[in-house]
Amino acid sequence: MNLSIAVYQRRDASGGYQWTTLALGPHTRAREGRSTVKLQQKLVEDLRSIIGELPIRELSYFQLPRGIRLERVQLELDFKRVRAGTETPRFSGLFPLILEPRWRTRDELMTIAYHPERQDEWFPVDTGESLEEQAKVFFTRAWAGLEFYELEALRSNRKDSLKALAFVASPKSLLDTLGGKKGPWDDLELEDRPGKEKKKKSGGGTRVLNNLGTNLTLQAAEGSLETGMPRSPYREQLQLLLGGERRTPVLLVGPPGCGKRTLLKRFVAEQLEAEGFQTHRNLDKVTEVWTVAGKRIIAGMKYVGDWEQRCLKLLEDAKGGRRILFVEDLHAFGRIGRSRDSDTHLALFFQGALARGEITLVGAVTSEQLQRLESDAPSFAALFTQLHVRPTSTDETLRMLLHESRELEAKHQVFWEVTLFPALLEQAGSLFTGAALPGKAIDLLRSLATEVGHPGKSIELEDLFAYLSRRTGLPDFLIGPQEKLEPEEVHEALSRKVMGQPEAVRVACDLVARIHSGLTDPRRPYGVYLFTGPTGTGKTELARALAGYLYGDASRMVRLDMAEFQTPDAVARLTGDAWQPEGRLTRLIREQPFSLVLFDEIEKAHPSLLNLLLQTFDEGRLTDASGETADFTHTVIVMTSNLGARRKPAVGIGEPDARSLELDADRAVREFFPPELFNRIDRIVHFSPLSRAVGEKVVEKELARLLSRHGLTSRNIFVSADDAVKRRIVEESFDPHLGARPLKRYLEEKVGQVLSEAIIRGPQSLMRLFQLYIRDGRFEVQADALVPREPVAEGFALEPLLALPVARLREKMLEAREVVQGMRESAALGALSEQVRFHLERLHAGDHEHAESLYTLDAMRMYLEEFANQLELLARAPEEDAREMIEVERFGTLDLPQEDTRVRLFDRRALAPVKVVSREQMLDALSEVYFLQRILRELSSPDQHVITLELLPLGQWRQGAPSGSLLTRWLCSAYAHSRGAIESFAVHLPGGAVVRGGVRQLREFLGSSMTEPVHAAIKLVGPGVRPFFEGEAGLHVWQSSGRLPEIVKVRVHEASAPEPAELLAMHGAKLQAFHKARQEGVSPLPEDPESGAPVVRAYRFDPPARPGTVSVLELDDYLLTHSGSHRVRAPEDALPALWRLRMSQNPSNGRSIPGGRHE
Repeated sequence: MNLSIAVYQRRDASGGYQWTTLALGPHTRAREGRSTVKLQQKLVEDLRSIIGELPIRELSYFQLPRGIRLERVQLELDFKRVRAGTETPRFSGLFPLILEPRWRTRDELMTIAYHPERQDEWFPVDTGESLEEQAKVFFTRAWAGLEFYELEALRSNRKDSLKALAFVASPKSLLDTLGGKKGPWDDLELEDRPGKEKKKKSGGGTRVLNNLGTNLTLQAAEGSLETGMPRSPYREQLQLLLGGERRTPVLLVGPPGCGKRTLLKRFVAEQLEAEGFQTHRNLDKVTEVWTVAGKRIIAGMKYVGDWEQRCLKLLEDAKGGRRILFVEDLHAFGRIGRSRDSDTHLALFFQGALARGEITLVGAVTSEQLQRLESDAPSFAALFTQLHVRPTSTDETLRMLLHESRELEAKHQVFWEVTLFPALLEQAGSLFTGAALPGKAIDLLRSLATEVGHPGKSIELEDLFAYLSRRTGLPDFLIGPQEKLEPEEVHEALSRKVMGQPEAVRVACDLVARIHSGLTDPRRPYGVYLFTGPTGTGKTELARALAGYLYGDASRMVRLDMAEFQTPDAVARLTGDAWQPEGRLTRLIREQPFSLVLFDEIEKAHPSLLNLLLQTFDEGRLTDASGETADFTHTVIVMTSNLGARRKPAVGIGEPDARSLELDADRAVREFFPPELFNRIDRIVHFSPLSRAVGEKVVEKELARLLSRHGLTSRNIFVSADDAVKRRIVEESFDPHLGARPLKRYLEEKVGQVLSEAIIRGPQSLMRLFQLYIRDGRFEVQADALVPREPVAEGFALEPLLALPVARLREKMLEAREVVQGMRESAALGALSEQVRFHLERLHAGDHEHAESLYTLDAMRMYLEEFANQLELLARAPEEDAREMIEVERFGTLDLPQEDTRVRLFDRRALAPVKVVSREQMLDALSEVYFLQRILRELSSPDQHVITLELLPLGQWRQGAPSGSLLTRWLCSAYAHSRGAIESFAVHLPGGAVVRGGVRQLREFLGSSMTEPVHAAIKLVGPGVRPFFEGEAGLHVWQSSGRLPEIVKVRVHEASAPEPAELLAMHGAKLQAFHKARQEGVSPLPEDPESGAPVVRAYRFDPPARPGTVSVLELDDYLLTHSGSHRVRAPEDALPALWRLRMSQNPSNGRSIPGGRHE
């Protein structure tokens, strides 16, 4: 039955809608939502459920009243007249009224009026009186008891309207009112079988389709369906096959990404328009297209016959209306449903209904999937008309990209650089070879808009390359055509991971260079390699290092142990079979096509697996049992083998040399692999046994890896080990015949056991420092608890000023100007001048010891003069701007009385920009005033103005960590740009390299991409550098979720300290002497140069993924008792604010501080 009703629509400020049915009496319903189509669907479902149980005599409610209309009236309601003492005496506003004609008698028509949200309160309308007056009288009495917020909700926002809602429903018939006759066997069914559902009455809806599928027609009606550009002739062919009265089952055949699903979505939108939905807005009168999947149909079915029952209900839904089912996995219908006990499958179940034309199915398959379907269910596949869709050309794809970009600009408020589209098309074609055009290019464009763009963002080439790097894991220099590849950096990065195998590392570097230059075969994997050699020589380690370098993470390595694939079912397990169509290898590569595949110990694999590898090596693709293809063209395939490495030397001959081992390996490889497979291996890489020197390097790397385990880092335990520990490990664990594996086992059993005992028995604190050493032939651990540094007791003068408004800070600036002026006229400055004169005379007399003091004092005098001038400018700037603006306001125009004209003399736009003094500038100036008061009292001491800062990473970062200490680099940069002049510096890098020089060399080092330091020292000269940096002395701890924790010890050395390079050398000598004395049991021990110290500051910070962006820094400064969060590019950006506060430390002698408090 076709029914129609009236609905009142109200739109709120947030963009949502509220629908309320009208003239339905007790059956009134209301719904809220943000989509009018979904609101309509849900409201219709509610009404259908009501109509299905409604007596026939009440169906008269569900008829659209003729002449119903919406009026908005302005009402002034005075509630005091009807209800004394009301909290809302008067209320006015614009209210909506529904005027509905009704029959008073058979011959007389009347009109009633009511509010659409309070339909039980109505009054008859007198056409001879004003509607506003009648409504005012009625609602003053009816709404007298309402609260203010309830009255507010009844007002109209002028965004309300009336809508007609048409739908189809099935009410009760007269036969339904008759009692059903009880069958003779009804009493035997005591309870329903699990999974069995009672039959429901049809009400125009669906029984299972809502739970199993997605309504594409509904999405098209909402406007959320992405339909793309029309494509001829597929558009016309699809309309001919599916748009008529007699529809034909269709199979869209083409490679992934060619646009098969988009063509169907375009058909859905055009069919909706052709059936006049925009006119009648009734979803029951249009063709519905639903997406379903075979796996969802059988999901959760446990008992025999369950999925067949669900399919029967699905058939009823598909037959019951104008519905088309788009099946996402139609190619698998010949297998879904089969089991070891039954050969019935979905294709066999739907075949009859499809052949009779009772249902219409549409599928999208590739050529391989079509072959799979024709093999599994040939009769079912023959019922479909095949429509082959070809990929688009480059020109066609470019037009589609431009069309899609306009829609994305409107949707996401982004802009596109013109040169982006050709580059995007090129990158999509080269990086995503497993898909076809236009799909891969348009998907990439949409991903850029959603993941990179934001309102107002202009997306450029750099954004494209950065996004592709994040998505694929490939480094920037392998994606961006303008990026330069440094072969030395590649070699250094891989050599740090794999030691003692220069030839293997060189082969890996050649592969990286070929990928960067684009000279790899696009139809094959990037490279196919066979690593041969004795066990424990680094074959797997090089594969892991190559995966991390090429794809950004070592977890991108797919490792398959061929010892698990020695049985005849090896191929089925990797590529799937009839019972498990999704193979292990094909699934992993489809999930991550940019990865390294490692076939470990390939000689143990079943021979049938070698034929499978032949197809992968040659074509770069592999198809599983379900017809899904995995793309290997962006993978690196590595096989490892011990072939030829286990040969024992003849008696009396001795150890074989490296060349003979390679010849034996080549011979064994050629005997094992078939010639056609051997010829498809790009390179056989031989790994030689490790020497003792290489073993020492491996010990350093593996020890650093052990000392960075989660059990230590999660407890904030920092571990260091001396050289004697490393030598002991090499002597007792290294075996050139067995490689690095015994070494790893030794570390686990010996060192790991000692550390675990120290964790249990050692002092418990938030942070601990462990030192691993040897004593009496055993590993020992010295455990020290790290405690926070004691906070400043005197307080800080700047602290009460931090919350002041800018206007009050300007007043403090004027006070500070007076204080500095007093300094310039004080006796202290006069004494300073006398000291300068004295040292100058002694210097002229030939006493050169006075040169340092003369330089320091003169620099202090010049600094005070310069700061006083700067402070004068800062304090004067707001006053000058105010006077200039007053002049413009008062004398900016000239009136000409005779001509009744006003002439502008000064144009504000022509004025110079207003000199705005920021809050930070004022706080910096005030803190400098406080600090100057401190250092003037200790001016005569030369130690206050020359220092050497030493930065020493502790724990595992002293064990030859490949990347050094990033926190040390940050602190060096912060200190170098803070206070004082850089006189000299020295930096130790991993591997023993030293960088030294002056200010220019330090800035070049900090601005370069060189490895982070493992030890650094900076000499600074300037007024008050010692009191400024004294607060930095101690331990600095950095924790990150994506990196090992770091701890850096900062020391402040006096002016008499050696030069930075010599200071670092002396540290090494002292450390060696301490380790020797501790090992020999000397008592008392000399000073430990790497002993713990109080913790000054703790940083919790994850560096941003993209340079130049910001990330959240959580910082605890124990000296200042400060804890807070900051958004910074690096931790060094947050330090100036802390130093500013520390500079204003109150003196302990009770002197007055400008702007602060008197103590």
